[in-house]
Amino acid sequence: MAGSMINAPAAYFAEMARAAAGIDQRAVQRYADALFDCWQRDATVHIFGNGGSHANASHTVADFVKTAMVDGKRRLRALCMSDNLPMLTAVGNDLSYADAFAFQLESYARKGDLAVAISCSGNSPNILKAVDVAKRLNLTLVGLTGVQGGKLGPLSDIHINVPSDNFGVIEDLHMSVGHIAAQMFHHRLRSA
Repeated sequence: MAGSMINAPAAYFAEMARAAAGIDQRAVQRYADALFDCWQRDATVHIFGNGGSHANASHTVADFVKTAMVDGKRRLRALCMSDNLPMLTAVGNDLSYADAFAFQLESYARKGDLAVAISCSGNSPNILKAVDVAKRLNLTLVGLTGVQGGKLGPLSDIHINVPSDNFGVIEDLHMSVGHIAAQMFHHRLRSA
């Protein structure tokens, strides 16, 4: 874990509140709008991240597909690329771990899909390689970052930065952003 470490609950919650206040709420709105647009066009959302960001990506997919569903309406197609362990380990072993997400985007993504890259530092090599593929395939790219956004921030069409260097706080707020986007998407879906 990189970044600053906190030694008291009050300090952690204070840092979380400070960082939450610095998140661009318009970008979160645009993320929810992009999900609804994907649903309208029957496009796919491809989400990926490493470590804690993988856990957030996997959880977020469950929220987008199951929690946000509305009875009688088509569900959003969303996939977490780090959930396919056979593919992840085969690509990592036979090619390179840096290719793990790029390979899958090249295999599964189509023009008009949405790519969601989650990286606290914004500098993970396998995330950035997948971002290159997303750009080449003309996917809309949502980047969830922390710290200063790293290289991922300026490459993102929708950049949601958690302005903190505490990776726990960043991951907690990335999860909150996923919950917010899922609930906003659900609200739009109910009215569609």
